[in-house]
Amino acid sequence: MSITASRQLFSRLLSANSKKCMKCLANVRFKSDQTDKKDNDLKVSGKLEHAVLKKFSEPLQIESVDPPKRLQSTEVLIDVNYCALNGLDVLLIENLYTHEQSLPFVPGYEVSGKLIEVSEGATKAGYNVGDKVIALNKNRFGGLAEQCVAEIDDVWKIPTSIKSIDAVCLLENYMTALIGLEQYGSISEEDMVLVNVGIGGIGLAAVDIAANIFRAKVVIGVGFSEDRADKIRDRGAFHAFTYKEKKLIQEIEEIAGERGIEKIFEGDSGEHFKKVLNSFMNVYKSKPPSKNLLRDDNFCVVVQHLSREGRILIAGVADTNPNKNDKDWFTVTGISLKECRERKLELYRTTGDDVISFFEEGLIKPVPSLVAGFYKVNDAVKFVSEMKASGKVVIDMKNKDAEVKFN
Repeated sequence: MSITASRQLFSRLLSANSKKCMKCLANVRFKSDQTDKKDNDLKVSGKLEHAVLKKFSEPLQIESVDPPKRLQSTEVLIDVNYCALNGLDVLLIENLYTHEQSLPFVPGYEVSGKLIEVSEGATKAGYNVGDKVIALNKNRFGGLAEQCVAEIDDVWKIPTSIKSIDAVCLLENYMTALIGLEQYGSISEEDMVLVNVGIGGIGLAAVDIAANIFRAKVVIGVGFSEDRADKIRDRGAFHAFTYKEKKLIQEIEEIAGERGIEKIFEGDSGEHFKKVLNSFMNVYKSKPPSKNLLRDDNFCVVVQHLSREGRILIAGVADTNPNKNDKDWFTVTGISLKECRERKLELYRTTGDDVISFFEEGLIKPVPSLVAGFYKVNDAVKFVSEMKASGKVVIDMKNKDAEVKFN
């Protein structure tokens, strides 16, 4: 082929590809322009968008609605940057929780953002427009919206140095784990801590707190799958393994033996320990695994005394409704942040403060499993429902068209 012919061929190819590229860029720009136009239309009309459930187990619908009405005396209005999608949200969407949620329903109760309106009572409590905040809105929900109303008892101010996407991963999991380990287990450096992590979430937070806040002597994590075991190690556990019923006792005996704790499962105390373990490990025995693993009130803590060798804290996801016909049944009670708020408001508030301080000091490291734009919310619901999430699933309320991003 002559040089002239080659140049002509290259020119034609370049021209064709350029047209394709320009068409692709035009499509991307057209899509972006459509989103910008929609956002501008909403601003002009004074409308906001939210994701609402109209019928159980059906996709959430994106709707335009009027802004929240006048605030009550102890309320604030949050401009939502991020909303976490938790297991409780999905159980309510699928009508699998202990009570049936009234419809229509806007899920989402763990949000981060800025205050854009504050009531008189909120001002007296020290809240101001522009404050950067996180909220745990379990009495109201409504977080999957551009703006949401919250009670000041459920709102914490955060330093500007904390990113909103990190902040939205803090409260639910770390508050529950901290209350369990500190209030129910009185955890100390001398303790051996066994955490049944389950699929992640609160269990991973418990490992993080036990290993990096209280620096417990030994932290062991049991996970739902091998990838969860890797995440348990990342949080600082000394040992992490996937649940296998026949090997569990042996693995615990070996770890205890390495630290001079012998005959851990012998005698009456050993039999009691086996029953306690059974109540935690029962969550793995249904096939496929039960969606009870997504619940928000099945994190438990039990103290097992080991005579002269000290004690073990058994914490994590447990079967809180055992079969009492089982000769090895053992009752454990789950920790509910909603009940804590109602009965021990001061503890609820100070625990939130502590968790924020731990993160600011770099002692804990929550990591989201998935981040998705608001318009991908139903993909996120499916991800949680299929129990693929080990960390938080976060919805980006500002970058609405953002693709699903896995961590």
